[in-house]
Amino acid sequence: MKKVLARAALALLIAGFACVPDAQSQRRRTSRRTTSPARPQPAQAPTLPDEPTVVSTADDGQPATPTRRTTRGTRQPQQPTTQVENEQLRGTVRELSGQVEQLSGQLNQMKVDQKTMFDLERLTRAEQRAEQLRTQLREVTDKEFLLQERLAEIEYESTPEAIQRRAALVGSLNPSAVRTAIEQQLGRERTRINKQLELLAASHTRLEASVATADVEVERLRQRVEAADQAQQSPPTPGTEVTIPAPQPSPTPTPAAQPPM
Repeated sequence: MKKVLARAALALLIAGFACVPDAQSQRRRTSRRTTSPARPQPAQAPTLPDEPTVVSTADDGQPATPTRRTTRGTRQPQQPTTQVENEQLRGTVRELSGQVEQLSGQLNQMKVDQKTMFDLERLTRAEQRAEQLRTQLREVTDKEFLLQERLAEIEYESTPEAIQRRAALVGSLNPSAVRTAIEQQLGRERTRINKQLELLAASHTRLEASVATADVEVERLRQRVEAADQAQQSPPTPGTEVTIPAPQPSPTPTPAAQPPM
């Protein structure tokens, strides 16, 4: 009896152990089914019986190609930035061009001012020289006038009556020798004065030519200065250079010869 009960208990235990794996497998199946949600199926639009339908069979039987995703970022257009940079460069170029034109105008104005100052200085020197030549010409003319007066006096003193009166003033035992000496003295003085007059006449001629040349030079320089003043009153456009003729050297007059005293 005891053996029968023991066998029955053992059979129950074996049956119990056999039922436990079946229950666990069923639980796993139910958990897997509950965790995966059902995908909603897209509802197909009802087709009307009167409208024809087009069915494409081109994709049937062809494997679906996966879409490639590019990791490179899309480039943004650079056109607006390039236009802004070009405008800035154009503005800089225009500003630099204006500065260059302004500096060119100032440089031309400085050249004109420098030439004007040089012409003014030359004009001043030419006027001073012309005045000096006129002064020398007046001195030569005055000397000629004085010598001519003295020559006229000598001519008068050379007359016999004047020589007789002058010899009478000298007390001498030989009045003829005194008259001869006075006449010789007046002759020597007449010769010396004539030589001086010849030298003064040559100097007078040269001084007149020098004064005329100096006057021409003064007039030419005065015209240049006046033309420069008019050009400064109406300044030229920037970038144009004012052309002034180059100064020509004035002829150097021959200095007046000093007459012997």
